[in-house]
Amino acid sequence: MLALQVFRWLLLGVEILIALPILYLCVVSISAILASKNRSKEHTHSKPTPIKFAILIPAHDEELILGNLLESLSALAYPKDQYTVHVIADNCTDNTAKLARAVGWVNVHERFDDVKRSKGYALSWLIQKLEKNHLFYDAYVILDADSLVEPNFLQAMAAELAEGARVLQASNTVLNVTEAPSATLRWIAMTLINHVRPLGRNALGASSTLTGNGMCLSRSVLMQHPWQAYSIAEDYQYYLTLVQQGERVRYVPEAVVRSQMPTTFSQMRTQDIRWEIATLEQGTGQIALGLLRAGLRFRDMVRIEAIAELLTPPLSLLVCISFLTLIGSFITWSPREVILSLVLILGLLLYVGTAFYFLRPPLSVYKVLLSAPGFMLWKLWVFLVLRRSKKHTSVWEQTTRTA
Repeated sequence: MLALQVFRWLLLGVEILIALPILYLCVVSISAILASKNRSKEHTHSKPTPIKFAILIPAHDEELILGNLLESLSALAYPKDQYTVHVIADNCTDNTAKLARAVGWVNVHERFDDVKRSKGYALSWLIQKLEKNHLFYDAYVILDADSLVEPNFLQAMAAELAEGARVLQASNTVLNVTEAPSATLRWIAMTLINHVRPLGRNALGASSTLTGNGMCLSRSVLMQHPWQAYSIAEDYQYYLTLVQQGERVRYVPEAVVRSQMPTTFSQMRTQDIRWEIATLEQGTGQIALGLLRAGLRFRDMVRIEAIAELLTPPLSLLVCISFLTLIGSFITWSPREVILSLVLILGLLLYVGTAFYFLRPPLSVYKVLLSAPGFMLWKLWVFLVLRRSKKHTSVWEQTTRTA
């Protein structure tokens, strides 16, 4: 009897523990829906703002896909003399540099370094090189080579910069949505992470995260906070650095960049591990305490809210724990815990349903949801096991490309 009572209290403790991040996700979701209703009234982006951009593209053996991005950049609805494209052919062994030069209007920078091998090092190297050569720009846009941008991309960014924003993040979504069930599920997941959450957080007066693709950094920010993010998850590392220093990342949903998602198991393994180790290398607890101290000291809710985002577990983990507590509550027949577990699951359904509210997907997408349990189990395995293995996280590994 005592063991049963202890187990019930344990269930209640776990439910209360995960209720906090689920409540946070619900608040952010509702804020995103409310913000979307007013967003179209705030900006029309009818005329380009005279801001000079440098578009930086780190590329390691990307000859199969780089041409698509360059073609989309040539179609930007922005004055051609107001943006310059720089491709970093980083430790390339293929024809990436040759392909970029053949376009005629792209600046190509070849870099070879067997020790400092990552996107973060390549970006730092190029930014310093441009500054030394007195090539100054108002802002720097960073794009992945496997992407396409919408024609109004720079217009949307320029409008936000003109209003005083210093760090921007574009809407980073999926290009090959229908190519495989995994790509479709990532479309839904990325909508939650890269649209719902940043839109809701900005509406609350907080900061968006940086997702690596579609970042826009003003020169003033880079001069004040030089790029020194060299980990595998360099985007998240730099985001944390900025927030700790009191900066706020502004999410720009009108600036859309679409990237190719993995469709094979080997591609998924490489990319998912790289994504999931974002907070592991940073010392999450130490960063959270630092944000709390600074937030209280400066009375800054941006820093304090960033703690909630930092400590929110992956959706797969929240779903798994919620269903396990529900099963445990039924086994011990604890009506209070059963009701609380059902409330938690409803909260997660509200959060996930927000993605469908924004996407309005066709019926075929709903059929793909049958693959969701397997997809979530794989994400759990990556989060709980693979990301902690030095075999998979000691060096940067490129995701295999398909043309």
